[in-house]
Amino acid sequence: MSVFLDKKRWQQVFDGYEIVDVALLDKNSLQFVAKKSISSDDASQMYDGDIPTRLVVLYTDRAAGVNCGFIELDGMAYPSVGVSRHPFPRPSGMAVSRNRRGDVYPRGGGVSGPMEQIDPSGRSPGIERLKCINGFTYAPGIGRALYKRVDVGKWVPFDEGIPKIKEVTTKMGFLDIDAFSDTDMYAVGGHGDVWHFDGQSWKQMGFPSNVQLATVTCAGDGNVYISGEGGSLWVGGKSTWRSVYKGTSSVLWNDALWFQDKLWLSSDYQFCQLNDGKVERVIHEGETVPMSGHMDVHDGLLVIATLYSVRSFDGSTWRRLIESYDD
Repeated sequence: MSVFLDKKRWQQVFDGYEIVDVALLDKNSLQFVAKKSISSDDASQMYDGDIPTRLVVLYTDRAAGVNCGFIELDGMAYPSVGVSRHPFPRPSGMAVSRNRRGDVYPRGGGVSGPMEQIDPSGRSPGIERLKCINGFTYAPGIGRALYKRVDVGKWVPFDEGIPKIKEVTTKMGFLDIDAFSDTDMYAVGGHGDVWHFDGQSWKQMGFPSNVQLATVTCAGDGNVYISGEGGSLWVGGKSTWRSVYKGTSSVLWNDALWFQDKLWLSSDYQFCQLNDGKVERVIHEGETVPMSGHMDVHDGLLVIATLYSVRSFDGSTWRRLIESYDD
């Protein structure tokens, strides 16, 4: 299986950098956030926002030499990447920083900046991810922070019904958000902190465990899947949940997404599917797919990125998009 990105362009864009997140604009356009690789000793002497960051775009329908580019971004602390689609004519990728204002840099779809601020007040929203739902971009964060991008440079609180918090604790969400529709949305995080939005306001739901929660998926089978501590999984809705898998992992799932009528899960160390109540490694043509890290799904394509490699899957064929050319 050949690698799509050639060695020369890889050296110019990715050499010396680690991929920390990925997002699909469409089946031919991918965005990445990459951080410069530094030693643990050097990292301990720096703030994460001081480590050089690149926002990278890869076009899989363009020829070598013109299919990949990047810009340098300053001050991006623990960044992640997402997509903005509505109400704009073309989608753009967005890198977000987990800093005091929630800095966001949009690039693609004919735009490159300027830097936006999710919360200019400096509330420190602690944005965990950007999630594009029904075209609009949402930003969940610590202390049950939740925002929605409604225009260029305009993010508004999306927290109707959520009580104002005087003191933020780790028991509170949010790490993830998903939805079936604008009147049926879920946000999770903290220690068993599950909320539902009915189109008017958010309400806290009951949950059978107080472990740390990581992801929520409004799946194509009509169920809601929530993952948490140890990689465990629950399925249900509103305040009715049952355990479907009790994990023993030491890390949380980074992403849990519905694709090809299955729940796919990725962490820093594993890439799995939920099959008949069992979480199993992804197998293709009798062999384990050797990937882990962060995922995205859109436009009939699944993409997964490790620190140094990226592969895509269209439901039948795996494609190696990026690999390290280090000898």
